[in-house]
Amino acid sequence: MKKYIAIGLFIVGVVIMGFPEETNASNPIIKERFTADPAALVHEDKVYLYTGHDEATNRDNFFVLKEWNVFTSVDMENWTLEGTLPRTEFSWAKNDSAWASQAIERNGKFYWYVTVLNADPSDPGYAIGVARSDNPATGFKDALGEPLIASSATENPAAMEGESWDDIDPTVFIDENDQAYIYWGNTHLYYAKLKNNMVEIDGEVQRVEIENMSGSYTEGPWLHRYKDKYYLSFAMNYPEELAYAMSDSPEGPWEYKGKLLDEIPNSSTSHPAIIEYKEDWYMIYHTASLPDGGEFNRSVAIENLYYNEDGTIPKLKATSSGITEPSYFIRPENDQKKALKNSAGFLTFDTSEKLNYDYRWHQTSGLAEENSNTVSFQAESNSGAYLVNRKNNLVLERHDGTQAFNEDATFRIVPGLANENAYSIQMYKDDALYLTKTNEDKLTFQPIETDEEREQATFYIEPGQEIIPTTETKLTDNSNENVSNQIDEAELAQDEESDERKSQNESTSVLFLIIVLVLAVAFGIGYLFYRKNKVTQS
Repeated sequence: MKKYIAIGLFIVGVVIMGFPEETNASNPIIKERFTADPAALVHEDKVYLYTGHDEATNRDNFFVLKEWNVFTSVDMENWTLEGTLPRTEFSWAKNDSAWASQAIERNGKFYWYVTVLNADPSDPGYAIGVARSDNPATGFKDALGEPLIASSATENPAAMEGESWDDIDPTVFIDENDQAYIYWGNTHLYYAKLKNNMVEIDGEVQRVEIENMSGSYTEGPWLHRYKDKYYLSFAMNYPEELAYAMSDSPEGPWEYKGKLLDEIPNSSTSHPAIIEYKEDWYMIYHTASLPDGGEFNRSVAIENLYYNEDGTIPKLKATSSGITEPSYFIRPENDQKKALKNSAGFLTFDTSEKLNYDYRWHQTSGLAEENSNTVSFQAESNSGAYLVNRKNNLVLERHDGTQAFNEDATFRIVPGLANENAYSIQMYKDDALYLTKTNEDKLTFQPIETDEEREQATFYIEPGQEIIPTTETKLTDNSNENVSNQIDEAELAQDEESDERKSQNESTSVLFLIIVLVLAVAFGIGYLFYRKNKVTQS
């Protein structure tokens, strides 16, 4: 009889719940390998993402990039590796120097502009080459057999001796008059026109200065157009922050408008790409948030990008959840106005601000065991940093790439000990120990015995509303501030909290009734199987 009830439960469960679907919607979007220096192209309703492939090991003390990769997506969430271009395609280059690149389409052909280290001893330094193909992902071949732009084409900055690196990071743009431009440069920013064949410089190389800039240009330029304005995005200062300038012409003059993104934790470099896809705008960049990631092992991420009414761009925040997945508040049962906060790497409880990333947590299946009742929590405002158990205390640490870390960052979720509409969080390796918030706001794992301890071990885990930055939510230059700092929501109304709790309770009651009905139907199906089997045996 038990076997037939189990069959009924399985059938009903599949019909009602379906199977869970895993996506790469959270950041970083490529989780199978390290990727860096993104560029993107939209072609025939598909996004082509071009990246470098970081392959440095613990023994390396510099970038190791042997190839470029092409990933594709039709939804900006799920990405497939479709093509690879090895550095060795450019026989005149040397070393593992497949640095930043960009591809563009013109007249049915695709041109992939790349950075490599020139092997010619008479013209040492990094240079820009170009490959050509009939396909945006495969079949690229060196179009020239020599640099399009060599080190000798520009005057090296004073600090660069020997193999200079000012001629790197190409970005190519075709304006409304069908004129192609190439921008590039480290320390110095340059541009030139391209001939219609896309493989020859047309005219003189121009040096670019950005007006009213509150910092120094570093590298990684990117051009795009929105309405009647041109936008030049780039990395500035060091460690790098992303910023942008605007102009009425792709040739400038360029006026500095502000920062796009603060410096990235654990990575001194950053690199922007901005595209429109299906009427939404996105900024693509890289972080160091994969397990064991760092300075030379980076990871591509995506954020939604918005425009103010005057065409300026509100400052963004690098997030763990990315463009589609929700982020969550963690509120204690014994103090529901407060929420768990990432305070510059330290965990605190504070009166929550709904539009502040520091109060948000990205929830995933457990790193050590992916099933329905295990979870891991990543800081929304510090991608790659997880809540972990350290000597029965909850702390925030960056993932070190080990299985031991996976286990320490995995927890079991069970119905709340003090309130079945909430949750309690067990230690993964010892389910007799529960996460508790003491009256002194300390987070520890301990056995639960009293009613007070049951309340201390009960939490609400609630999805937060989407944060859409606007002029009013513009960030200041303080990298620890978030888009909510200009909107004071620290005083959340008690009636709003009460309404949310009431709604949750009602939803839980409905869910309970559904579960009872499911069990009843499952029992009925199982009983029918049982009777049918008995009749057959008779």
